[in-house]
Parts: sequence; C-alpha cells; structure tokens
Amino acid sequence: MLCFALGLGYVVVVAPVVDLYTQREAALADRRTLAHRLDAIATGLPRLRTELAELQAAAGSRRIVLDGTSDAIASANLQSRLEELATSTAVTIGSTEAVPAENRGPYRRIGLRLAVSGEYASIVKLLGAIDLAAPPIVLSNLQIHAMVRPVADPSSARIDAGFEVYGFRSIEAPVVLQR
Repeated sequence: MLCFALGLGYVVVVAPVVDLYTQREAALADRRTLAHRLDAIATGLPRLRTELAELQAAAGSRRIVLDGTSDAIASANLQSRLEELATSTAVTIGSTEAVPAENRGPYRRIGLRLAVSGEYASIVKLLGAIDLAAPPIVLSNLQIHAMVRPVADPSSARIDAGFEVYGFRSIEAPVVLQR
C-alpha cells in the first residue's frame, strides 16, 4: 500500500513538476539562443544602415528611363545607345525596326527589333553590355543563327542574331516654361 501511495504521489506530483521544469528549461535555452542571434544582428545594424544609404544614393542618381519627350525621340536615343554598344563590341547592326510602344503603368515601353552579325565572342559581349546598360535595357526574343562553315576556333565563328530590346520612358511630360 505504501509503494502504491508513493507511486501515485510520484505520478501525480513529481512527474508533472519534472516535466514543467524540462519545458521551462528548453524555453529558456531557446530564449538564450535568440538573444545571442539578436545581439549579433544588432551589432551589424549600423553597417547595414550605411550600406542601405549608399545603395539608395546610387539608385537615386542612376537613370532608369530613356531620355525623350516623345516615343520617337526615346526610340532614337535607344537606337543610338545600341549603336554605341555594338560599335564598342565590334558587332555589325544589319537592320533596326521599331516595335510599337505600349503603356506600362506610368511608363511607355519603347522597343526595337535588331538583326546583328559578328563573331560569337563579340555578340556575347554585346548581350552582356545590353544587360549592364544604364538606363536599363530589357532583352527579349533572342534568336541566334550560326553560319554553316566549319571554323578551327568556334569562338571566332561568325553568327547572325536577332532580338528585341525594350527601354522605358516616363509618360509624364516635363514642364516647359514659356516666356
């Protein structure tokens, strides 16, 4: 009977207290771990704020739209920018065709369809330059056609490519002061 009473006392009183102690100890360990993580994050916060300010300053000074008060002027600016990029990478632009402009929120999407030719490495450099261009230029519908002549060095093979590029201009017209 005494063993039964002790067993019942253990199950009713001691086991729940030990369980509660174990749960609280685990919660305390979790909080300590969280406190260490938060301390580590808090020490890096000033550096992150400095980086954020630098990135915001860089983004604020970066051009994101094409220059031009009309679609035609913006398209001409986009075309001249692409001609500069093609010349710098030794790629020949065979033809350029305007793609109809479309409204995209507060912007107009200005597009050109290009046919280019050059060495493989030069075309890759042109595509990389378009990717890094400022204001941003979006590349679409890329088609590459290789000429069927075997060449000793594949990187110097001449290829033809066609693609579309898009830039954006602001719809809001700048205010012009008249005298």
